[in-house]
Amino acid sequence: MKVSYKWVIHRNLMKVDSVKNSVPTTMLYSQGAFVEMLRKYGSLVLKPSGGTGGHGVILIRSLPGGRYNVQINQKIRDFPNELSLVNWVNKQPSTVKTRYLIQQCIPLAQINGSPFTIRTVTQRRPQSNWVLTGWVAKAAGKGYFITNGRSGGTVFPVDQAITRSNAHANVDQVLQELRRVSLKAAQHLGNSSPRQRVVGFDMGIDRDGKVWIIEANPKPRFKAFLKLKDQSMYRRIMGFQRSPS
Repeated sequence: MKVSYKWVIHRNLMKVDSVKNSVPTTMLYSQGAFVEMLRKYGSLVLKPSGGTGGHGVILIRSLPGGRYNVQINQKIRDFPNELSLVNWVNKQPSTVKTRYLIQQCIPLAQINGSPFTIRTVTQRRPQSNWVLTGWVAKAAGKGYFITNGRSGGTVFPVDQAITRSNAHANVDQVLQELRRVSLKAAQHLGNSSPRQRVVGFDMGIDRDGKVWIIEANPKPRFKAFLKLKDQSMYRRIMGFQRSPS
């Protein structure tokens, strides 16, 4: 199977000393890798290595007594033990036909019981440095674990989301770290793709306030910014998009 951009990006980010500690452990799917990750982390996320929009993403949670459950969108299925879970995953057409990634599940901070992520947008003009042009927080819809538009969640200004969440974090420090990690990652990815003018990052904050890069997107969407009352970030992003390349 063709190696996808998500796996390539992951490997690239793991080369950056100032960023790699913010990247969840990720492996290409195989039964051996899955069992290894399951025993190490308990809870995992399986996702298509070339997918977008949250399609095909599977959440696996470890439960007391050696049990597990699996969530796809809002549907949850229970498994009594590791073997039954592994057999089920191996029989899924999606994991057979599509190259999947296994990722350490980050215990995301929540707003009113819903996990949230932060989309940061980094852009550059020709012969210029990378700039963080916008960021927006997206909370999952009720019963979902994914935070994209398909889950029907809520959009917040980033500082507001952190303040309202259950994260034990200093807002200013988290904002500073979000900016630092996003720009360092964009700079490194841009070095290997000189024509790349924009990279969007889906960032997570765990309950201790640690910042994580969940994934990077070389063709991010900006619709979430239109849902903010203040649309100055959207205008800035689009201004960069219209700049000559």
